[in-house]
Amino acid sequence: MCGRIAQFSPYEVWEAELGVQCVHSGTRRSYNVAPEDSPVVLHKLYDECVTTAECIHWGCKPCRPYPTHSVVNARVDRVATSDYFKPLWRKRQRVIVPVDGWYEWPTIQGIKRPQYISRKDGQCFLAALAYWEPGATVQPDGAGFVIITDDAKGGLTDVHDSRPIVLSGVDALAWIDPELIPRGASILMHRCLPIDAFQWWEVGLAVGSTQSEGKDLIRNVVTA
Repeated sequence: MCGRIAQFSPYEVWEAELGVQCVHSGTRRSYNVAPEDSPVVLHKLYDECVTTAECIHWGCKPCRPYPTHSVVNARVDRVATSDYFKPLWRKRQRVIVPVDGWYEWPTIQGIKRPQYISRKDGQCFLAALAYWEPGATVQPDGAGFVIITDDAKGGLTDVHDSRPIVLSGVDALAWIDPELIPRGASILMHRCLPIDAFQWWEVGLAVGSTQSEGKDLIRNVVTA
């Protein structure tokens, strides 16, 4: 986790929930965003007073020796301590990935059955770190972002044993504030929204293909 997200709401929805206006430098709406795609990410890496919405590559290789594949997730207990992510953490390269929901593939009765998870009321703001050079004409090799994950608690263990750090709108804005020191960010990482803030249901197998797209991907196939 987290290996697939849905990001189909327009900017206005995120802005209304956060209470800010963004500078838009990219757009991409999709019900089926996979690693190596470039979804919209919110950040203040260019200017501490300006929230920017920008398409950034999902997955990064922030240090050598490079792994075979880009890293797309980072465990909450490693982002501040591992040699791999520590430089990003210290430089406060924190970003938010606004999503409508995400997908998991739990095995139920011996069969993988994809589930779509979303908030009952509102958008999901996923805490993330970016290996990204603000203002660079050419980004360094391996540039991109990683979504921070934690152990699943309560009912979500039925869907997956881990989940993304989903912050409230207020905490999401605090997360991308470059004035927030790393210690304060560590506290925010443990303020993930509680399980009862979420809902989930089984969706069709089509979501397993990165070529699939459209609203039908999040349709509840059990109650349909």
